[in-house]
Amino acid sequence: MNKLLEVYSKGLFNSLTNEQVGDIVQLFQNITLSDPKKELGEMFKNRTIKKDDKIAAALELVGDDANLQAFIKTLATNGRLDLIPEVFGFFVDYASRRQNNVPVKVTVNEEPSEDVKQRVSSFVAANISGSTPIKYEINKSMMGGVVLKYKDNEIDLSVDNKLNGLNSVLIN
Repeated sequence: MNKLLEVYSKGLFNSLTNEQVGDIVQLFQNITLSDPKKELGEMFKNRTIKKDDKIAAALELVGDDANLQAFIKTLATNGRLDLIPEVFGFFVDYASRRQNNVPVKVTVNEEPSEDVKQRVSSFVAANISGSTPIKYEINKSMMGGVVLKYKDNEIDLSVDNKLNGLNSVLIN
């Protein structure tokens, strides 16, 4: 499956300028953050929804960008509309690797507030680089807090981690 996602991501990446890549990465991040992949995937995998309706929904997601519209039409022609959520997520990582700009992955339990986004952005700018992209993921099973991952480094400020630490102290 990853090979297929890579093929589509590579094709889209190669059709874009550097400036367009940044805009599309931001768009795809916003789409996958506001419409969780599971819900988005269910809509595109639903066999009771007509193909034309799925295409219209996908085109509405990507807006007026001619490259993205052509990309959606290619997915539709190939019968791969069900891959849209996975392709969007994979493309963000693929584009970052190709531009040698690995994102900081921030995991939270709900949509982050503007205050949290600002604090994370300030931390990343001060400790890594102001141009490092930030990718937010929502993990509803997490009790609270934030987990930041960058390359091989992880900062776990989650409530789950604090409770596990407290539990090990109490047991020992």
